[in-house]
Amino acid sequence: MLTPKKKLTKKELKRDPLLDSLEKGKEFYEKYSNQIVSAIGALVVILLLGWGWMNSRETTNNEAMLANTKATIAAAAGLDENVVAELEKIVDEYGSNSNVTQSLFQLGIAKINDGDYDGAKELFTRLASNSDELTKRAGKLKLAYINEKQSNYVEAASRYMEVAALDAGIVSKYAKLQAGYAFLNAEQHQDAELIVSDLLAENPTGKFKEYVKYLEGKVLEK
Repeated sequence: MLTPKKKLTKKELKRDPLLDSLEKGKEFYEKYSNQIVSAIGALVVILLLGWGWMNSRETTNNEAMLANTKATIAAAAGLDENVVAELEKIVDEYGSNSNVTQSLFQLGIAKINDGDYDGAKELFTRLASNSDELTKRAGKLKLAYINEKQSNYVEAASRYMEVAALDAGIVSKYAKLQAGYAFLNAEQHQDAELIVSDLLAENPTGKFKEYVKYLEGKVLEK
């Protein structure tokens, strides 16, 4: 048999938890409505700015990548004045973007060809500090080459040895070989001898062995 529902008195209705919560919520909103609206507005602005920044960043990355690709293709055909000017423009606009490393590299080459070694050093120094290992290696090798061109053989040898220490296979081996020549030109014969000894201890083969033996002959001549 069903038990008849108890009718709630007005007093009990007034104390209904749900109604109390709604009433309190209404009072709170009315009291702090301005602050709530401001807070919501601020949150919306932050979200919109964040979305805009991410969207802008992606757009910038795409633009940088496209510009870099076009300039690299043009550079492959030869570095004329128009290509160099385009590379300069890309580096000025997107120089801090990781997608334009090829443009930085090609512009560095152009500066070497023009004899602007200081300008080339600035670009290759940026590449040498890149987080990408291939880019870092290319930057260090070019810095070593520039120092050789400027007869800064000790600095060149140091740069080559940095690449040799990267354990990058044959690239590191050739860098070490080149460091030997740099030490030889710097008249640091003991360092050159040590490099020859280290390379021969690795049992080189083929052409690379010929190169090491040639360096050994040069060291012995001194």
